[in-house]
Amino acid sequence: MNRKDKLSFHTVGLIKVRYFLLLSSFCLSIHIDAQLKLDFQTPFPGSTKWEGNISNFKINTEGQLQLIATEAGESSIFTKYKIPDDSIRIDLYFKLQFAPSADNFGKIYLFVDKTSEVSANGYYLKMGENGSNDAVQLWKLTSGKSSLLGSGKMGAISADPADARLLIKIYRNGLWVMQADYDGKTLFEDDMEVFDPLFVLPDSMYFGIYCKYTATRTDKFFYDDISIKTIDKDTIPPDLSGVNILDANTVQVVFSEPVDEASATKTENYNVNNGLNIPAVIIYNKSLPNQSILKFSKPIISGINYILTINGVKDKSNNTKTLSFPFSYNVRPDVGDLVISEVLTDPYTGGDDFVELYNKSTKFISLDSIGIKNAQKSETKIIITNFILQPGKYVAISKNTQFLTDTYLPPDTANFISATLPSLNVESANISIISFRATGDVTVDSFDYNEKMHFGLIDNTKGVSLEGIKFSSPTNDANNWHSSSSQNKYATPGYKNSNYSESDDDINIGFTPDKKIFTPNGDGHEDFVLITYKTDKPGYLATMRIFDTEGFPVYDLANNYLLGTEGDVKWDGRDNEGNIVRTGMYLIFTRIFHPDGDVKEYKSVVVAADNF
Repeated sequence: MNRKDKLSFHTVGLIKVRYFLLLSSFCLSIHIDAQLKLDFQTPFPGSTKWEGNISNFKINTEGQLQLIATEAGESSIFTKYKIPDDSIRIDLYFKLQFAPSADNFGKIYLFVDKTSEVSANGYYLKMGENGSNDAVQLWKLTSGKSSLLGSGKMGAISADPADARLLIKIYRNGLWVMQADYDGKTLFEDDMEVFDPLFVLPDSMYFGIYCKYTATRTDKFFYDDISIKTIDKDTIPPDLSGVNILDANTVQVVFSEPVDEASATKTENYNVNNGLNIPAVIIYNKSLPNQSILKFSKPIISGINYILTINGVKDKSNNTKTLSFPFSYNVRPDVGDLVISEVLTDPYTGGDDFVELYNKSTKFISLDSIGIKNAQKSETKIIITNFILQPGKYVAISKNTQFLTDTYLPPDTANFISATLPSLNVESANISIISFRATGDVTVDSFDYNEKMHFGLIDNTKGVSLEGIKFSSPTNDANNWHSSSSQNKYATPGYKNSNYSESDDDINIGFTPDKKIFTPNGDGHEDFVLITYKTDKPGYLATMRIFDTEGFPVYDLANNYLLGTEGDVKWDGRDNEGNIVRTGMYLIFTRIFHPDGDVKEYKSVVVAADNF
């Protein structure tokens, strides 16, 4: 068993011990704001008045009190303080950097009326004994005679190091409740409960630390964050730290603090929308008191946004509030979920290659730890990211995403992941998307690109990406790729491809103004007209000219302009001289040419007008 297993949270049975010892020398008196606070932020001994072997202790660089004896022996220090009024809360941390034994152990005197244990009255904690059952023990002193009141979890501090953070509450009726985190953190579990009906204290007592050690343990005792004060009433209800999907039927709920088991295991205290409803089973592990595991009879579907509502789960002080938390089931990609939608392998100087992915599924796809591989070179790069690719969305992956945004000016909705890609040749290479699985790696998609797939009339393809046209077509179909449109500066990283098309019909194919009348006067209202187009295939070159009613050319809107399969061309009402045209009707004449010989012409009329 490793240390983590040994020091994980375990619930122990509550130990009730009744001792009816008369402590006639003790009496209780009230002092306002009385407390002890030792956080060891200044050199030892600092402003606190200590007695004992002061030279054998120091404050280390971690801000902890540390034993620094020079030889084997015993060392102890004490400081006197006023006892808090009413019920008492004690916080402290200790670490013994060894496995305790009868020759190496520690004591923390919580309340003693003398600095010599042989005749003292009070209470102390002991850490360490022979054997493997070392536990934090609570002892009571009566005229120097010790009696054991109770023990925490057996074996909890038997390993090296032996450390714990403790929270002890002592109530006026003599009830002691100790909570512990044996990982030294603040996720406490109930560890010991004892009852001493004769618990009374005078108005001031000593707090002390005692170390017994051999020559090899002279600097292995550490203490920190010590506080003894009046108990503050807990009025803060538990919150949610997270909701994790463990599998298609299981949700882990993590609270901000330990919660009451009875309320945490009531199925009716949990509800999830979108048909998931209440859990069928709830698993509560007492060793993880801030968590609940919810088992649902219906599957959790990736692609749906859920909201978990919790009402009635209480903390240990009976605080509660209604909680809600959105969650979704993010899954690793499978074949058919992702496609390679765009690649750039010959970037402008100062830039880097990019590979774009498109989520064609209805799932929320987690891209963390997928692999991008150049199979020709057997080179794979792992993508480390927390990015979730939503259905119908794109994401561009590149080492230099800032260069992409600066160069191609994508919209704010574009998605990017900054990561290193495998080396990709300009002329040709293979790009494969790998989903790693315990049962074997899965190639989600693969593309053997070639620079000859670019539009034949583009002389220089530097900075020009190849875009997929139809995601329903095979990725390796050379006819399914085309150079990105010049309208988009020859690349569309992280958003819809300029050549994207999934329709085979001729509906709306053509060039259509978005309005019949516009007012190009610079007032911010109807200042331009957008000519929306849709083509039957990529690769058309467009020439667009504006004519007045007398047939004279007014403005050359486009000249051999490489189109995508759909898009817009804007005319802001200016002529070739840069002046606003006169009011009147204007003809928009469009002629498109395709390298395969197709030539098409379109005409439409708009009116440039003054304000209505």
